[in-house]
Amino acid sequence: MVGDTIADRYELVNKLATIVSVGASYDPGKWFAMGEWTQFNSHSFIGVNTGWYLSAGYRIAKVTPYLTYSALTVASTSAPGLDASALPGSEAGTAAALNHGLDQVLGARPVQRTLSAGARWDFAKNLDFKLQFDHSRLGPGSPGTLIDLQPGFRSGGTVNLFSAAVDFVF
Repeated sequence: MVGDTIADRYELVNKLATIVSVGASYDPGKWFAMGEWTQFNSHSFIGVNTGWYLSAGYRIAKVTPYLTYSALTVASTSAPGLDASALPGSEAGTAAALNHGLDQVLGARPVQRTLSAGARWDFAKNLDFKLQFDHSRLGPGSPGTLIDLQPGFRSGGTVNLFSAAVDFVF
């Protein structure tokens, strides 16, 4: 049956997942540049996700300002589903509802592009303080990588985030 084929295609249990990742960095001392590309294929409803980033910074004494651009995309955010027109009227409504549910699951996968600007201050041995601003554009209908969405949240919009952190090594 067509429905079984669709269910098997998007089922998560007992599916092979593959990850391919390539990265590089260059750090001659005063400045640095790095990047990475990763592709995750779950062979399920999670689908094929591709992410990458490029980042560069320049060290000025104990402060390092930096810029990063990143993107996360998915191979598809919808599927043809069941052909409701080929089904009896009593089953056509159920098929349409199932197709809509599948499209909602696929459309909720993360798609976003983010530009980040920040600075790191190495204020003591093994301690640093970071300030960072992120501006993210979410894909059409996508919540991006956000979770715990609140009432009034609009998928596919933009999100600005300011963060401060203290990192330490022990």
